[in-house]
Amino acid sequence: MVEKLLDLMPVWFGIGFLGPVLAEIYLRTALNSYLPPPAGVDGAQIYAACMIFGGAYGLIAWKIGRWI
Repeated sequence: MVEKLLDLMPVWFGIGFLGPVLAEIYLRTALNSYLPPPAGVDGAQIYAACMIFGGAYGLIAWKIGRWI
């Protein structure tokens, strides 16, 4: 069970680190003035979208076997 949990480390990295970092970079820098979100989108939805992106990155990295 521990081996399976550790085998999915790229996915956990994408969801737990990469997604929130991308969301914070977007929300706290001037990127949101260059790429404004649609009307009615709040920070929680941006976090969710970035975490989904991070999870997708993790799944692809896990399947391919390379993180970078």
